[in-house]
Amino acid sequence: MNRRAFFKSTATPLSLAVAGSLAPLAAPVLARERGQAKIAQVEAFAVPKAIYAKVTDDAGNTGWGECGHDGGALVAGVVKQYLRPELIGGDVFDTEPLWAKQFHEIDEIGPGGLASQAMAGVDAALWDLRGKLLGVPVYKLIGGKFRSKFPIYGSFSRSKGRGKYRTPEECARYAEDLMEDGFQAIKLRLGIREENQDPADDPALPCAKAVRNVIGDDVPLYVDANNGYSPARAIQIGRALIDECNVSVFEEPVAQYQYGSLAKVAEALPMFIAGGEHEYTKWAFRDLILHGKVTLLTPDVSKLAGITEAKKVAALAEVFDLPMSVHNARPTLLTAAHWHYVASCQSAHRPQEHPGNKRHSHLWKYFENKITVSDGYGYVSEEPGLGLIVNEAAIRRDQLGV
Repeated sequence: MNRRAFFKSTATPLSLAVAGSLAPLAAPVLARERGQAKIAQVEAFAVPKAIYAKVTDDAGNTGWGECGHDGGALVAGVVKQYLRPELIGGDVFDTEPLWAKQFHEIDEIGPGGLASQAMAGVDAALWDLRGKLLGVPVYKLIGGKFRSKFPIYGSFSRSKGRGKYRTPEECARYAEDLMEDGFQAIKLRLGIREENQDPADDPALPCAKAVRNVIGDDVPLYVDANNGYSPARAIQIGRALIDECNVSVFEEPVAQYQYGSLAKVAEALPMFIAGGEHEYTKWAFRDLILHGKVTLLTPDVSKLAGITEAKKVAALAEVFDLPMSVHNARPTLLTAAHWHYVASCQSAHRPQEHPGNKRHSHLWKYFENKITVSDGYGYVSEEPGLGLIVNEAAIRRDQLGV
């Protein structure tokens, strides 16, 4: 079978067969077509508040993914300068070799931060392309579906940016808006950060109490300290959050790199201690688990060098019997990628993060369809690839650093 005939067949009987039972068919299909789809172009576009990657094969088929959102044109530059030369001519279906080739090319400029965030977008774009070529949603290619829908929680920050912060009353109003959008749990991010460790005018209890008052006693409430405490202070605040606000998750209570301090907090508090959004490889997650003693993993596929690496973190979660709840700060392609990941991971059975319908809603102008939240659940797409249709003209029009 030649390549064009194969792609034609995947749109009809073959795609239906794969959708019905991928396990017995995927291996022979991929083995037979290996080498038939070559990477012809790799691009990246930084737009305000997001960075998107595009992979095109030699027949003109495209896949799109989202890079980590920090770094803008610098992240896009890593894709163009470092990753593109390594990928051109590669087999679209060589998942692990392509990932390893990229990682070993850029590990000396990372591997965290710019490097892994750039890889993440390209990796997601390749998964999107593979799904489109085979006519199946990405979750079918990365392990199947443990769940079609899952509860999600609305997340917001006390920080308004530029050193300005919401009052407890403003935090309460924001939480109330998220509840009206249908979210089943709320996360309050304190926005303290390492440079403001152990603030004298501590916002945790006033803000958490105000939020608890408006959401009621039965709605789960989580608090993210944004790395703002020393271990002793974190333990003190954590106990008060449990006793006075019934907070069940305390995320990154200390600096993310202080694994010893994190372990002290985890061992002292009878609540979930969450971490992982600042870990960029499976090896970092190994150390976070063994030395940081976290009890809830929060991977982010736009930081963690992509879905390919994130699936290995999911394996670690199973081995160490830890639940996962993704860190998810963007509503478009990143949310789409996370929903496929969550559907495919046994340990992702807790509520998952969503930035809300309003935050960064301007990014939807770059897409022809949309992911919305109305009933407190996320739903994985059944469309081929990641399921979103990109408005490329709008992205090219708004790209930065050109």
